Amino acid sequence: MPEKTQSWQILYAILVSVIVWGVVLGATWFADRTDGYLGHGPLPSAFDPRNAYIASLLTSVFAILSGAVMIVGVRQSRYFSRFAWLVYAFVALPMLCFLAVPMQRFGTLPFWGFPEFLMGVPARMILATSLGALFLGSIDLRRYLTPLVEQPTRAAVQSGDTPSAAVRGLPGRFTPNAWKALSYMQEEAQRFEHSYMGTEHLLLGLLKDARFQSSVILIDLGADPSLIKREIESVIGRRGSLYTGTTGMTRRCQRVIERAARVARSSGQRAVGTGHLLQSLVEHSEDVAGQLLESSGVTADRVSAELRHMPAETASES
Repeated sequence: MPEKTQSWQILYAILVSVIVWGVVLGATWFADRTDGYLGHGPLPSAFDPRNAYIASLLTSVFAILSGAVMIVGVRQSRYFSRFAWLVYAFVALPMLCFLAVPMQRFGTLPFWGFPEFLMGVPARMILATSLGALFLGSIDLRRYLTPLVEQPTRAAVQSGDTPSAAVRGLPGRFTPNAWKALSYMQEEAQRFEHSYMGTEHLLLGLLKDARFQSSVILIDLGADPSLIKREIESVIGRRGSLYTGTTGMTRRCQRVIERAARVARSSGQRAVGTGHLLQSLVEHSEDVAGQLLESSGVTADRVSAELRHMPAETASES
């Protein structure tokens, strides 16, 4: 997805916040109406037993619905990653404030003029569930719940070129050289004292070894890997603000590596090589790394044509 303007990202973040709040408030209002319909009481235990069961069940349904919308909403932050904090400012902080306000005592007026339907037990259940869903939605569960990749080969393990857990959570099988390139990507991020790994670090990793298929392709296409490396290092040096608030691997870098797995499969190869990573990187031309490659005359079509005439990548000779 092309980079959007700051105004677009801010408006999108505000829109997501408004929609989420609308669903949460609607759920609390319906829960309060259900309470009124089935019989008032400070707790479901004050109802008729059957009505108490129905009230608890419907409140749980409303809470799950609002929590699901919250997770979907916070996942949209990939489109406004620089302003994701707005969602927490407009949604999380007010919810925490509501939860900190004492509940309305039965038969008394609501505190501080808040609507009555926000002061009862059902509202607290829905707000607490939504708040928990907000923080749960901020976690990339794929890194923790699903081992989507095979472990690196024994040769890569013995050489010490094994990427961290942030990389091992990516889909696809990688050649030993690809594992090395991903490991170099992490080293480049550490060298520049960045707390994230982006496509610019991935490109530096692909250029690290002249024997990588990615380096061979660049030379065959008339590009100068050392010049590209100096240019990307210059950009990183000038723009420390490339950091977008993400720790670990950026979403764009993840998408580049995920696309490389699809490129490998479409070419009939089971493992992702450095050439596939290079082609995916060029296809993601809105990134700084992709733009530098295009300015050097490296296009996705040319890289794809080179890959079709090259054997599958194996480990570099020592």
